[in-house]
Parts: sequence; C-alpha cells; structure tokens
Amino acid sequence: MRENRANFIFFAKMLVKSLSLSVGAAGVIFVSIALGAAITAAFINIYLDIDSKMNRELKSYGANFIIAPKNTYMSEEAYQNALSNIQSDRLLGASAYLYGIVRLELGNAVIAGVNFKELKKAKPFLEVREGNYINLDFDDFGALAGVDLAKKMELKVGSSVDMIGADGKVIKIKIRGIVSSGGKEDSILFVPLSTAQSALGKEGLINFADIVALGDFEELRALGERINQNAALTAKPVTAISRSEGVILEKIKLLMALVALSVLLITSLCVNTTLSSIILARMKEIALLRALGASKKSIVRLFGMETFIMAFIASLAGAGFGFLLSQAFGHAIFNSGIDFRFLSIPSAVLISLLFAAAACFLPIKKSLGINVANILRGE
Repeated sequence: MRENRANFIFFAKMLVKSLSLSVGAAGVIFVSIALGAAITAAFINIYLDIDSKMNRELKSYGANFIIAPKNTYMSEEAYQNALSNIQSDRLLGASAYLYGIVRLELGNAVIAGVNFKELKKAKPFLEVREGNYINLDFDDFGALAGVDLAKKMELKVGSSVDMIGADGKVIKIKIRGIVSSGGKEDSILFVPLSTAQSALGKEGLINFADIVALGDFEELRALGERINQNAALTAKPVTAISRSEGVILEKIKLLMALVALSVLLITSLCVNTTLSSIILARMKEIALLRALGASKKSIVRLFGMETFIMAFIASLAGAGFGFLLSQAFGHAIFNSGIDFRFLSIPSAVLISLLFAAAACFLPIKKSLGINVANILRGE
C-alpha cells in the first residue's frame, strides 16, 4: 500500500516536471488541439442547425409549391381554404395570380393580377430596372411593366395608361416601375389583383398560386395530397426546386464534414510532429528511467497522461470557443445566430481526444524501442 502510494507520488512529480519542462512544445500541442476542437464544435453546431437555416435561405429564391384549379379558375375562398392546410409558421409567402389579355393604347398586352407584397416573396428574382417596386396594399392603380412590354408599348415610369378590359371597361393605371427577370415576366404587365379581376370581369377568381413553404420534398408532397382531397383543386411541390434543396443540403453537410476532417488531420500531424520532437529531446530521461527500473508501461502511462491532460483541457477550451465561432459563421452566412447544441461540446471533445490519441501512438511507441545502454553512453 505504502509502495503504491510512493509510486503514485513519484509519477505525479514526474508528470508535473515533464509538463513544466516542455511548456513551449506543449503550447503548440495545446493550440493545435484547441483549434481542431473549435472547428469541430462550430461545424457540429452549424450541422445540427443548418436544415432550418438553409431551408429559409433557399426559400428566398422563390416558390416551391403550387396550388391550381382542376379547371381554368378557382375562387379566392377555395384558395384560402387550401392555405389553411399550411401551418402559419411554415408559410413564408403565398402569391395568387389572375392572367388575362387587355388592350393598351398601342395594342394587346398580357396582365397578371397580383398582391405585390406576396409577389416579392414568390419571385424575389424580379429586378426593378427603373422606378420603384410597389409595396402599398392600397395602391389599386399602380402597375409594374416587364422590360420587354415597356419597350414594345412605349411605357415610361410615371406615365398613366388606359387599360381596356374584356367588356370595354376603361381603367386608368400608372406605371410605377419597369421590372425584369430574364423570363416570361419581362412581357407581362403586373397590376393589383382586384384591378385585374375588375378589368377581366373575374371578380373573386384566380388562375393559380405560388407558395413558399418550409419543408423537404416529401413533406410538401404530403401537403399536396391533403389539399388534393378537395376535388376542385390540385396542389404539388415544384419538383425541380424541392428536390434540389435536399441535394444542396446534403452536399453542404458533406463539405463541412470534409473540412472538419481536414482540420483534424492537420491537427493530428502537428501533434505527432511536436510530440516526436519532445520525445527525441527527452531520450536520455527515458533511458535513465528505464535504467532505474521503470517499465515500458510506466513510460507509456507518463507520456499518455501528459498528452491526455493537454488534449482534454485544450479540447474543452476549443469546444467552448467553437460555439462563438459558429455564431460568427452564422451571421456571416445566414445573417442570424446559430442555436447552441449541447451535443457539440462532448462530441468535439471526444473527437479531438481520439485524433490526439492516434497522433501520439507512433511517437510513444518509438520511445519504447530505444537502446538504453547506447543512449546512456551518449551514442
């Protein structure tokens, strides 16, 4: 019992002395492991939160769900009933459309009745070339002209235009802006939905609606099946967009994992190189310990404990700093913070310890193969 206690005290003193004599090299190991743990913890936090963040980020590129009638038109009431199937916190935007043909001063034009605030969510790529976007719900006679239509019909920002509907009704509108998307929107005149309904004689009716909703492809497909129980409507996800979101998310997650792995491998290489130099500098000390009767197991335990203490403290510090790092990444990429995930702390510590253990395996093994007599003779 007394002998075991004496051995423990001797081992503790050797451990403290070893750590104090290799402060510089130990600092390199500490910083390397802390950096690896910080990157790992940051990426784990982002990885666990990226689904919600990227879902919202990708939805800013346009609609991913569509509601349409089985025939040409559906009532606004049926449309609102269909929207009630989507939870309010998952509905980011819903833009209804009514299309038709009216006559302007220089010829016929396709109009689209819209709610401009919702249109901005469904078609964020619609760029204002001249003038201003319409953000007022009560601007019943403001309009946005597609760039090609504006050129063809000689429409200017600020000009008033007589729009003649199907029954000959004349509605005077004012061009607030010229817009472009590089697509079919360039040839359309966008007017308020109520104005289009009045001009086309389709009060209370719409053609279809674009929806921006949170959820992956399978969730949106299930939503479409619920809405399709109404025999008059059909609803479905925009397949190309919804499926692409899942693919993009998986690729981003894979990229993050590869970056974290690369950082950990570099950390391991740094630990391996530094520990090898420490052991090389302490060959005489190791030989002397062996000559005094220290077993190979004791040598392994000494260096293993040194590495473990440094790695554990460094990984804890790095994991804590990793959360702050994830916040910086979150604000830089998503303009919002990253939710703290407690799992990131033990995961980062465990992963860092495993890589540190792998890094110190060869240097410690090398220390056991030294020739004690030759080292003590100075050879």
